[in-house]
Amino acid sequence: MGHVIKSKHTQLFIAIGEDEVIKVTRLRSVGFPDGQASEIDISDFDDDWDQFVAGRKATGSTTIEVIYDSTAHEAIETLHATGAVVDFLVTAPKSETAGADKPVAVEGVIKPPDDIVSKQFKGFIQNFAAQVADNDVWKATITIRGTGPVKTNRPAGGN
Repeated sequence: MGHVIKSKHTQLFIAIGEDEVIKVTRLRSVGFPDGQASEIDISDFDDDWDQFVAGRKATGSTTIEVIYDSTAHEAIETLHATGAVVDFLVTAPKSETAGADKPVAVEGVIKPPDDIVSKQFKGFIQNFAAQVADNDVWKATITIRGTGPVKTNRPAGGN
């Protein structure tokens, strides 16, 4: 049986160039694009019930929430403006007290750590919306439209 992965020290990294990776700071929540399969109707006149098989999977969207920082999140706002498809990596914590080390990218693809669980996907920033509420900090909700599958990277030994 695996172990429970706590959210504390979970990190999100984005490859913003061929060999440049940023850590998304002030992260409050992160999701993953879903991969719902379409359905193909294979019913014919002899069927009493509709019959279906799974079709192509459609990668959906997800959101992340951050405490807004105009300097630290400038690269994300730039990605929103350009619409570039980039590599995203969400890492589980390395320990109770530390997150993963900042990974490297090769040709725009982040190399995931080999000692912790991570999830990786490609997508583009579909929306970057800042919100301000009374007696609160500025926050931003960032919508990511995934493209392709979400890959789970597991460490050797199955942790």
